[in-house]
Amino acid sequence: MGPRILLKDVAYKKIIEMILQGDYFTDNHTSENQLVELLQMSRTPIREALQRLQHDGIVKIIPNQGIAIQELSLKELNNMFDMRLAIETFSLRQIFRSITDQQIHYLERNVEQQREGFLKDQDFVKFLMLDGEFHEHLIKINDNKLFIDTMSYIRTRFFFDISRQKYPETTQKRIEEHARIVEAIKARDEELAIKELKTHLINAKANI
Repeated sequence: MGPRILLKDVAYKKIIEMILQGDYFTDNHTSENQLVELLQMSRTPIREALQRLQHDGIVKIIPNQGIAIQELSLKELNNMFDMRLAIETFSLRQIFRSITDQQIHYLERNVEQQREGFLKDQDFVKFLMLDGEFHEHLIKINDNKLFIDTMSYIRTRFFFDISRQKYPETTQKRIEEHARIVEAIKARDEELAIKELKTHLINAKANI
């Protein structure tokens, strides 16, 4: 018997999807009542999901006005990129000697899905999800809970800010940068893999 799925988790996921699609939480504040109607759910799980989203720094709940996206400042974005660069390059060095062929295959398949999702279907949200999974996979292999939790928070915040930039011109370049990282890992060239990862993250930072 699998784990029980809680309604508040379902609401959390659905609200995230709504934000990413850009249909709500844009110019006007979305209300709790609107979410109850749109999601066809009771108020309690939606309220719990919104509280979690506010805790994660994704939305802000404004009394008597509604719910709005919590914007990140340029300084906050830059700080998060610096943290990503430190954590991801360190983690890649840590796992380099132990990464398995199966784990490398996961990364290869992820890049293939990025190409299919964006280059073929023009699905930018799907690309962002796969992009997040790509980087999180490198962190999870290291099995460092502090890094995993920190990166999960950072990726979540980035996800919502970047998702609002519809179809950026740099997406294809980002996919090819991912591919080069995987190629270097597969070739067991540690220094090249670190170089490609640094280049990828520095380029991403330059585009914010």
